Amino acid sequence: MIKFFRKIRQNLLSEGKTGKYLKYAIGEIVLVVIGILIALQINNWNEKRKENSTIDTYLKGIVVDLNNDTKRFDIIIKNLNEQIENNSKVFENKNYQTLPIDSIVLTITSYFNDYKITDQTYQKLKNSGLANQLGSKELNDAINNYYSEGLYRFNLYIDYDEKRSLNDDDFWFVTDDYEINPDFGRSKNLDLPYAENEETRKMALIKKIESNLGRNNLRNNISRKSLGIEVTQNLKNRSKSLIEMINEELNAK
Repeated sequence: MIKFFRKIRQNLLSEGKTGKYLKYAIGEIVLVVIGILIALQINNWNEKRKENSTIDTYLKGIVVDLNNDTKRFDIIIKNLNEQIENNSKVFENKNYQTLPIDSIVLTITSYFNDYKITDQTYQKLKNSGLANQLGSKELNDAINNYYSEGLYRFNLYIDYDEKRSLNDDDFWFVTDDYEINPDFGRSKNLDLPYAENEETRKMALIKKIESNLGRNNLRNNISRKSLGIEVTQNLKNRSKSLIEMINEELNAK
């Protein structure tokens, strides 16, 4: 560029053809500027295309995560309903008392879910700096809210239920009221002899179940599992809605 202007200056001074070379110089400058602008535009277009491709990859990854979450939510809700149904048998009638002791234990036991929402793709998206460039504002807000507020509420419940369920285990299985196998006979290592016969142990367990403390323990578990169904169903609905929104965004491109 510098050599170009020096050449123009030399021509103007040597020949005195100011008007002719001035027009020529301006034309050359315009062409150079246009060339630079075109190169910049092409570069910006390529960068934007790469960015859009990266965003699409992240969105597709989030859809995979959400589909896995949705399937898992169905399993969680099914398990929670089964626990409510089992625990409720104690309050419906006394028929549970005719069951073998291991079956009674299964009726009162509180299981907890340890599934946490998969957010690895979203975390990578956040680290890339593209979390707010996913499409419409509605889609951006929906994704960010799912992995912030939705993730927080669900994991908060999971931690709460785990802690309380472990306390329930201590109540039923770490006791001086009777001997009991907390593994329900599944492990040969716990298939050990008891000091009392099964009927004596069974009657002691039933007595604890029918106590105010035992029944309140079961009531609390039923209430807690009902809350879990509400939290999980809400997040499942949000997950399915988000999948539809992302697929619409991807199909629109």
